[in-house]
Amino acid sequence: MMNNKLFSVIAVSTGIAISGIGLNSESAKAQEQVQFVCAQSFDQQTNQKLPTTFAWTSRGKIAVVRWETNAFKNFSPQTRCQKVSPRFQEAYDNGGINFLTNGRINQQPVICIARESGGECDTLLMTLRPDDNPITVLTQLQEVLNGRQVGAVRHSSNVPQLYYQVDFENFLRTAPVESK
Repeated sequence: MMNNKLFSVIAVSTGIAISGIGLNSESAKAQEQVQFVCAQSFDQQTNQKLPTTFAWTSRGKIAVVRWETNAFKNFSPQTRCQKVSPRFQEAYDNGGINFLTNGRINQQPVICIARESGGECDTLLMTLRPDDNPITVLTQLQEVLNGRQVGAVRHSSNVPQLYYQVDFENFLRTAPVESK
């Protein structure tokens, strides 16, 4: 009798805990430890290793951006990867990666996170080259994070500012995981 009562309490508690997971995305996010890191990955398109910004999740490592351009004077792809990966972490830790936008900081085109649609750049993700089209880079990143493009963004002006809402948590749940 005592064992049945204990089992019932555990079953009810488990049911409550499981039903609460779906209702509270903040709790689910808090449970999922996501770490953004810069590491080398093998790129099958170019048949070489490239510095890559990865999101490490409980599912494994997910490539977000592969850094391949050498067009920045003072920043190699490895240096860019090392500088940008912590910015993804900062954005994620400060409320999530929900609204991607483009803008200008110090007269340079940038991709950043806004807290709301129409909001200002809150967290800088990456600075672009003056000849990069921020809309193209922003659209590629949005397509990857919304699961409509397979693989990472390849980062190889008077441009209107756009805002893309992304479901980053869904990206973390569904994006392909890379093997070693």
